[in-house]
Amino acid sequence: MERKIRFGLNIDPVVDRPAEVAALAELADRAGLALIAMQDHAYNPRFGDTWTLLTAVALRTERVHVLTNVATLALRSPVILAKAAATLDRLTGGRVELGLGAGAFWDGIAAMGGPRWPPAEALGALEDALRLCRLLWEKAVTGQPVTFHGRLFRVEGLQCGPAPAHPIPLWVGALRPRALRLTGALADGLTISTPYVPPERLPEVNRLVDEGAHAAGRDPGSIRRLYNLLGVLDVPGARPLRVNRPGFLGGPADAWVDAIVRFVESGMDTFVFWPVAGDYVAQARHFVEAVIPEVEHRLSNV
Repeated sequence: MERKIRFGLNIDPVVDRPAEVAALAELADRAGLALIAMQDHAYNPRFGDTWTLLTAVALRTERVHVLTNVATLALRSPVILAKAAATLDRLTGGRVELGLGAGAFWDGIAAMGGPRWPPAEALGALEDALRLCRLLWEKAVTGQPVTFHGRLFRVEGLQCGPAPAHPIPLWVGALRPRALRLTGALADGLTISTPYVPPERLPEVNRLVDEGAHAAGRDPGSIRRLYNLLGVLDVPGARPLRVNRPGFLGGPADAWVDAIVRFVESGMDTFVFWPVAGDYVAQARHFVEAVIPEVEHRLSNV
């Protein structure tokens, strides 16, 4: 099954740059992009609450979908996440996609009173959340109560609702082999980032997702593969910037086009542009105007 290439923009959950957040959201919506993605690290003092800001962005736009990239299960109950996602989905006419991750920075999570899950428990939490969110949305439609006894999460006779406006896609932020196979077995999409999964690892990552899908009797081609592209895009007329960190992209539009085409060849199909320095809005506009059309042109001629 051939997957259509999709693009999105990252918007950080910040409260001190409201004009920038609004400009990025409006740009993504006007340009017809697929996604606005927002990370979730509540222990970061620079960040506001992701769900609050994502709601503000979603209600400012009309077409673009919004995605948690990804919600931290160690601090957010999957029952509340499912309810929040369904609520915002209703408010936006079906434009919510829910990304889930067990957790990443355990010191910050623990500082907020959250658990320090070892890998096995983190995997169990992720599996519980994927199964429970789908069950809650399904039963919200039928009106039946939900009882669920998972490895970490339990629900007893819950009368759930509201029902979402559309089948909400579930994405997983995964790095380890078992989590990647779980993504293939239960999720609608995988989300990974260039600093943590370098391009040379993409074939291995996609192979593990495919294995999980095959083992569950699913079509691997139905599972989307999102790559967060962190870096700095050169904007004509502006001083070029370089970020000297592994996994960060850089250079002019042509270099980004070449990289994205290679990533497509390695199995990825969804790309979120994530500037990390400089003028975020100018770079996002240049990405939309110069990078995306050329990638689409190059791929149409393959």
